[in-house]
Amino acid sequence: MSSVADPGQATSALEAGGLNSQAITAVTAETRKLVDAAKSGGFTISGEALGDLRKALTDMATRLDHMKAETQLLASAPQLGSHPYGQTVAAHDRKGGADATGSATVVLEQFGQVLKDADEALARAAGVYTENEGQAFDASKARH
Repeated sequence: MSSVADPGQATSALEAGGLNSQAITAVTAETRKLVDAAKSGGFTISGEALGDLRKALTDMATRLDHMKAETQLLASAPQLGSHPYGQTVAAHDRKGGADATGSATVVLEQFGQVLKDADEALARAAGVYTENEGQAFDASKARH
């Protein structure tokens, strides 16, 4: 396993399996490598490219927020009647959609962290990172 992030590995994981728990785990690992490389000076980026890349991350974070809002329905159990079997299935559906490892809600939250980590890596690589940078990324999402 290499210590430098391989964007191809992360992209391949997402393309092969879509946005699921396994793909997010792979992308998270590669993104953390990118942050670590940027922290150590092993990854740099010019200011010219920085703006467009960070804007793409912010745009994706905004899209992700919309997706999260649309998946809020998964947090409530479907109405399948008052009989025990219906209640069991409804609870299982809600857990699978919102709470369980690999559920849509959990995966979207994890992907949000990947976007924050990628933004941190870019900011560090360009030499513009400050400890408040992560908070600024969250605030910029709120304005869209």
